[in-house]
Amino acid sequence: MHSTTEVALNMTDGLDITDDQIDHFRRSGFFLIPNPLGAEGIRIVDRAQQDIEPVWAEMSFPDGFNRLACQWLMVGEPLLQMAERPELLDAARRILQTDTVHIGAVGLGAATNVIGTDSQQQVQWHTDGGPDVQQVSFRTALDRHDTSNGPLRVLPGSQHRSRDEVAAELLQLELATGTHEEAPSLCFARHPHEVEVVLDPRWTLVWTPSTWHATGVKTAAGPRRAMAWNYYPQGGRTRDLEALKHIHPNWPDWPEDRRQLWGLL
Repeated sequence: MHSTTEVALNMTDGLDITDDQIDHFRRSGFFLIPNPLGAEGIRIVDRAQQDIEPVWAEMSFPDGFNRLACQWLMVGEPLLQMAERPELLDAARRILQTDTVHIGAVGLGAATNVIGTDSQQQVQWHTDGGPDVQQVSFRTALDRHDTSNGPLRVLPGSQHRSRDEVAAELLQLELATGTHEEAPSLCFARHPHEVEVVLDPRWTLVWTPSTWHATGVKTAAGPRRAMAWNYYPQGGRTRDLEALKHIHPNWPDWPEDRRQLWGLL
């Protein structure tokens, strides 16, 4: 499967990540940097996503595949090469305090359309990992995710807490809304310590999805798209490995260093 664009994505001048930002990541689970792709890079991804989406929407994928990962992988070389940029790999190694990283999860498109669980296209509180999963994700909005467009809500520091403890706390906050006749399976209620991230395409969120997170209510018309990719230490998760093999069946012909970077070795 080939990309709809052959234009390479160029990074802006380096990634100036400070020790203070890394300390904030380790405490709270996130920090923000200027979008390393710049305005032109975002325009390229925006066009590619719009070209891919109608084809992707009509496709069926094997059970268990993350459809948003499939959309990211369908764009092809521009995004593969972007995630492989030395500046990003160096940043991930610094943040994770490891000598070797691999790319184990990716996503592109409107998550609320795929995994939103209620009529307001809202995503419930959840964690993609927990305390035992070390990861760093670079997330950039293609559309502004403001308070009316389903912003990401993050519970700082929750990546260090047990899953059961946080889940029980969120359930009590949900029950306190007085809107349920019995204990719900999904929780959306606000947490007093949550941070609502208004993500503009000019900025990139560097965070760990091991924090508990949800989205706000989407009331604005129009799309709510984002792209993201996650780095893991050696031996970490390879969530989208089978999707990668499915969409790029020529992967055995890739150079050894690329196969290692994508968790194929």
